Amino acid sequence: MDKVITNLITVLISILLTTTGFSQSYKTAIGLKGGSIGGLAFGGGGVNLKHFIGGKNALEFTVGGGVNHIRGQALYEWQNNINAVEGLSWYIGAGGTVGAWGRNHYHPVRDVYYDRGFYLGANAVGGVDWSIEPLTSVPLDFAIDMGPYIGLINSNKFGWGGAFAVRYILK
Repeated sequence: MDKVITNLITVLISILLTTTGFSQSYKTAIGLKGGSIGGLAFGGGGVNLKHFIGGKNALEFTVGGGVNHIRGQALYEWQNNINAVEGLSWYIGAGGTVGAWGRNHYHPVRDVYYDRGFYLGANAVGGVDWSIEPLTSVPLDFAIDMGPYIGLINSNKFGWGGAFAVRYILK
C-alpha cells in the first residue's frame, strides 16, 4: 500500500511540475454525470453543475436518484491545464455524498433490505476535464473522474467509484 501511495504522489507532483499557467475555458457548466458518484459498484448519477469560484478553484454538485431514493454530492476541486491540448485540464477534489431512501431499499453489498433511512460519506476524486469550445466553438465540456469513497453513516465502509460527465457551458 505504501508503494501505491508513493507512486500516486510522484505522479501528482510530476503533473504539477509539467503544467504551467491556468486559464479556464468556462465559468459555469451544467449537464449529466453518470457512473458511481457514491462509491457503489453502479451508483448512478444525476444532474451535474460545475462552477469556478476563482482561479483554479471550482465547486461541483450532482443531484440524482431513482425509485425510492435520492442522493447528492458536493465536491471542492482544484483544476490545472494540460498544455498539450487546448481546453484539456486535470483536477483533484474532495467532498461528500448524502442520500436518503424510502421503503424496502435493497443494499447489494450487505444483501439486506432497509425500510427507510439516510447515508453519508466522504469522497475524493481525480480526473480530466475537456472543454471543446476553444477548438470547435461548440459549448460542451466532458469530464471523467475516479476516486475513493468512505462511508460514514449507513453506507459501505470503503469503495472506489468513477463517473463521466457531459455538460453544456453556460458562460
